Amino acid sequence: MMRSAGDTGMDSMRNKHTAPFDRLRERCVPVSKAVVISLLGIGIIHAASDATFWKPPVFSRMDSLFIVAATGEPKYQPQRDSCQKALLALDTMAFRYLLDHRLTGQTPRQRHYVETFFMLASDSGRNIRPRQFLMQALTVSPDTIRGQLLYIGSQMNDTAFRRVAIPYLHSDSEAVRRMAVRCLGSYPNPENISLLWDGLEKTRSLELQQRLWALDAQGPIADWKRLIPLLNDSLFFNRQKVRDLLLKAVDSSSSRLEAAMPAKMDSGEALEWRLLKLDAKKP
Repeated sequence: MMRSAGDTGMDSMRNKHTAPFDRLRERCVPVSKAVVISLLGIGIIHAASDATFWKPPVFSRMDSLFIVAATGEPKYQPQRDSCQKALLALDTMAFRYLLDHRLTGQTPRQRHYVETFFMLASDSGRNIRPRQFLMQALTVSPDTIRGQLLYIGSQMNDTAFRRVAIPYLHSDSEAVRRMAVRCLGSYPNPENISLLWDGLEKTRSLELQQRLWALDAQGPIADWKRLIPLLNDSLFFNRQKVRDLLLKAVDSSSSRLEAAMPAKMDSGEALEWRLLKLDAKKP
């Protein structure tokens, strides 16, 4: 069959464009074979091929008990209760396991279950071992973990944990200080008042919100006029909390508020006092 001049031209153009790849293929094939043979000889390819297959995790008995106890599926309620009972029976082994393996890298439900387990095991402070384990873990853990440990302590319903948290009120980490303040709010005590007032005027942002919440948890605030300068805070939710505390302290009495009103105010302060008057009861 005769080939036309157009076909010949197309072949020459195709050869021109594919020739570099053909030469590269000719050069690479022998090298690739040699590389494969050498890698097979030292076992690298065999190891790499094994890595491509998924290997199921190996769970210990403690892992299995924890995973089932922390599940939220209603249909697994009997198994969940059984595993929780087994964990509680293990006592110190369970505390050590949770603190060593279940504080990081957990789902939100699993993190919540760690808090729940310590609360159940503490039995409102009747069992002192959860508090002792948390106290020991706080001394050796980094700040990234201390905040979580203090939060667990604040949820345990163990009033003795309040003293454990006090030294961390002056931590270099804001998150740790906030959780220490949370412990004071969770366990009201007359001794907490002075601790919460200390440095309050220099506190800002979420840490201030936590302190105000903890102060509110202590009961009626006698020295409520110290809160007035905080109406200048830059965050609305802090100013709103201060207004709520002031109204509660004076029983929403507008006359008592007016007696404490500053003589000179900027526009921001004036707005906060107008909001206070709107919420206060008329004399």
